[in-house]
Amino acid sequence: MIETGFLFSGQLAETVGMGRDFFESDPEARGLFDRTSARCGRDLERILFEGPAEALHENLAAQAGVYLVSTLAARALEENGMRPGATAGYSLGNYAALVAAQAVSYEDALEVLIAVWRETERLGIRGSMGAVVGARREAVEEVCADLRDRGRPVWIGNVNASTQFVLTGDSGAVDEALALLTPKSLTVLPLPMSWPIHSTLMSPVAEAIAPVVAACSSIRDPAVPYYGPDGKRARTGERVRELLATEFIYPTLWNETYEAMVADGFRSFFEVGPGDMLSKMSRWIDRTTVCRPAGSLAAIRAAAASASASDSLDRA
Repeated sequence: MIETGFLFSGQLAETVGMGRDFFESDPEARGLFDRTSARCGRDLERILFEGPAEALHENLAAQAGVYLVSTLAARALEENGMRPGATAGYSLGNYAALVAAQAVSYEDALEVLIAVWRETERLGIRGSMGAVVGARREAVEEVCADLRDRGRPVWIGNVNASTQFVLTGDSGAVDEALALLTPKSLTVLPLPMSWPIHSTLMSPVAEAIAPVVAACSSIRDPAVPYYGPDGKRARTGERVRELLATEFIYPTLWNETYEAMVADGFRSFFEVGPGDMLSKMSRWIDRTTVCRPAGSLAAIRAAAASASASDSLDRA
């Protein structure tokens, strides 16, 4: 068995066609597709494989789809001889990371995911997010703080790397912050998100889903080391329950999470799920590490071969 860090993709990693190879090659994968679709009230087979992109990017379809495909990718990696030495998730990816760490069942994490979607929609919470690349953190924090002082709620929702951030908050405030940061950054980019995830604007959702999280009987201490969105290991079931209930309120400090795993000896990672965003992001954080995309059977087989060759060289 080759051990490496498993990093799980977040929302916006979804693409039409993702997961088809798992579905077509594995009856158990087809069963998980069916059960997830039934619980979500979405035909994920049709949406993921046929689109259109607008249907796939709808919040519940995108989130459930990425969670499902990431879980199937993790299972395929293990079937190819690679189990996680540790796990971490980027925002939405925390659900699959916790499942892979054996800290919660797939079904219970799905219930929480659906509850967050249901209550956010019921409460009518809306906002937006935007990326800022190539800016000093102090400059970004200053712009956000100045806007909040003027009643314009916007925060750093994700710290991807030392000069790469995602803003979150009220749509108008995010737009204004991006405009103010344009001359101070390499680039800014509005993101196609309709919720102010990782902000206190989501606090009413945490209150609303508390009974759902309390009812999750499968939550337990992680059997595999799991690094939370605050850059620290979550070692107890109590902390896992707290993260499931509130993770979407607080910032994702991805750079600190990645750096903590590296400090604990992990140098090789798989991006478990669709896309290659985390693999690219890893190069912004630590170029001495390697992160390989592993969101399809072809990518998993290639990653397995590459990791096996690297492991053989290390032993030689």
